Amino acid sequence: MRKLSYAAIMGFALLILFMTCGCAQKKAVISNEETDAFSSISGVSAEDFRNVSDEALAGGRGEKFPAVSAVTRTEGGLYGFVCDPIAYNGPVTLAIVIDGESGTCVGMRILKHEETKEYVRDMENSWFTGRFSGKGVEKYLQIARLEAKNDNDIVCITGATVTTEGIVNGVNAAFGLFREYAWQEEAPSVPYKVRFDPGAGDGPVETGSIVISAGGAVLGEISLDEIKGLPSVKRTMSIHSSTGDTQHSFRGTLLSNVLELADPGITGKYGSLRAVGADDYMSDITMDEVLMENNVYLMYEDNGEPLLKKNGEPGAMRVVVLDDMFGQRFTNFMTEIVLEDEVTK
Repeated sequence: MRKLSYAAIMGFALLILFMTCGCAQKKAVISNEETDAFSSISGVSAEDFRNVSDEALAGGRGEKFPAVSAVTRTEGGLYGFVCDPIAYNGPVTLAIVIDGESGTCVGMRILKHEETKEYVRDMENSWFTGRFSGKGVEKYLQIARLEAKNDNDIVCITGATVTTEGIVNGVNAAFGLFREYAWQEEAPSVPYKVRFDPGAGDGPVETGSIVISAGGAVLGEISLDEIKGLPSVKRTMSIHSSTGDTQHSFRGTLLSNVLELADPGITGKYGSLRAVGADDYMSDITMDEVLMENNVYLMYEDNGEPLLKKNGEPGAMRVVVLDDMFGQRFTNFMTEIVLEDEVTK
């Protein structure tokens, strides 16, 4: 038997890898977890969803919408889609149900993913997944950063824009395939993988204000001028790092003052918060730490000079935790404060 060269073996292996990873594969069998998800979304028995993947993905439709790995339908005109778009770390498996008569999304569930839980812990919350319900298939969904201004906008998960885009790609793939298979109309193709450049500056933008949000909704927006109008203090500290010690004389106000300016009494309504910077760095702080005397501040000056934004212009803000002398939970280039762990009474 003739032996293959190492290069030929590697080439063959890469070809197989490309063929298997270039797009989601059609499923001969749909799992109980997936049909149960269709049932949970629609209220229709899981047994009613019949596998029509071979028919639905034929005629080049599978190549146009590679994130779709399986399609089902019921006699009552519901369509269930399993989609596996590639997000930041890998595939995110989605179950999506579309009403064939109205052409609207009945609902979406996230079945599994490989994303970093620290950054995407909101992705399975109902306030996020529920945003897809009722969306019409005639227009592809678009990502909005803070507020939805159009009926096809989906507000992204804070600090997880790429993950959100991957999920939106999966839902859009289901929308496009539905339009071509069920409605027999042409729809633009949808990529299965997010194309992003970590250095392209697609993250939050410093606008001279800080957005206060909770549960995916904006509660308020506080400008730097308003923050400078709050009682201010100067705090001197030395920050220790691997590159050496640096001396700082920060000026700013207690973070609790900023939160209370947005909504009096708000510090008693949540148990923690996440400070988000324009460099996509985030730090978690408990509300007990925020309410501790002389501890958590929002600073806007250092050594008598305004803090600089990422673009080098004055006007940045920084969350400083004084009991952390190593500065690991400092958040520079502040853009948003996400309140979490709502207190229920």
